[in-house]
Amino acid sequence: MDDETAMAAFRELELFAHFNDEHLRLLAFVCQEQRLMAGDVLSEAGASVGGAHVLVSGQLEAGSGEGGPRYRITPPALIGEIGLMLDKPRATTIVATRTSSVLLVPREAFMKLLRTHPELAQGVADTLRGELTRYLESIATLGGRFSS
Repeated sequence: MDDETAMAAFRELELFAHFNDEHLRLLAFVCQEQRLMAGDVLSEAGASVGGAHVLVSGQLEAGSGEGGPRYRITPPALIGEIGLMLDKPRATTIVATRTSSVLLVPREAFMKLLRTHPELAQGVADTLRGELTRYLESIATLGGRFSS
């Protein structure tokens, strides 16, 4: 995959909204492309990936186990963004449901970019804070349904 295609995928994701073309080019350069066929496993629940994945094309499915809920993932999608900051195991298994192309954004390269460009770190922090706030609000709404 060429850098321009990778950069275009990053531009569509909220986490990278504060990145300029130079930042995106650097990120695209260090990413590792992975091609998956239907049925290929991108990552197993419990595995440490060392970063996050960006789904550029195709379709993936996430699930936590046999018979549990499954979630379809379509491009553009950032998968496992917390893995960009922390070495945490994946909560779900991710499997390709059709031929797909993903980029692994390595944690070390991402963190180095944030350390050398503090304005990016602030933008990423703001984005993650907003996502966490929305997530907690949705949990609070659900909690009200079960507390009566």
